Amino acid sequence: MFDIGWQELFLIAVLALIVIGPKDLPRALKTITGLLRKAKGMARDFQSGLDDIVRETELADMRKQIEGETGGDIRKRIEETLDPDGEISRDLDDVRSVENDMSAATKSFSDEVNRPEPDVKPEPDATLPDPNDAMIPSPPPPPPPAPAEPQTSEVSETPSPAKKD
Repeated sequence: MFDIGWQELFLIAVLALIVIGPKDLPRALKTITGLLRKAKGMARDFQSGLDDIVRETELADMRKQIEGETGGDIRKRIEETLDPDGEISRDLDDVRSVENDMSAATKSFSDEVNRPEPDVKPEPDATLPDPNDAMIPSPPPPPPPAPAEPQTSEVSETPSPAKKD
C-alpha cells in the first residue's frame, strides 16, 4: 500500500515530537488511532455492501439464465422430474387431510375439556361422611367404668411390741 520504511517512520515520529510536544503526544496518538479504526470500519462496511450487491446481481443473473433454459417455471420442472405421475403429491394431499382431521379433533376435545361446568352442587350423600368433619376435633371418648371392688371392713391392727433379745 504505502511504501514507508523505518527511516520515514523515524522522521515522522521526530517531527510529531517537536510539533506536538511530549506532553500532548500520547493523547494525539490515541485520537489518531481512534480515527484510523473508524476509517477501517467504514471501509469494511462499504466493502461488505458492495459484496452483497454483487452477490444479488449474480443470483438474479443465474435465476434469469435458469428460467430461460427451463421455460420459465423452475418449480413445475422440478415437480415433473421428481414426481412424473403425481403419486407423491396425492399422498401428500392425503397426509395433509389426515393432519387437518386430527387438528380439528384435538381442538374439539380441548374445547370440550376446557368447557366450564354448570354451577350445580350435588346433594350430599347421607351415607358418606362429610370430609370437612375430619377437620373438626371431636371430644375424647369417656373412660371405661372401673371394676367394682369388694367392700372390706376396717380392722385396726395394733402393733405388737418388739421382742428384745
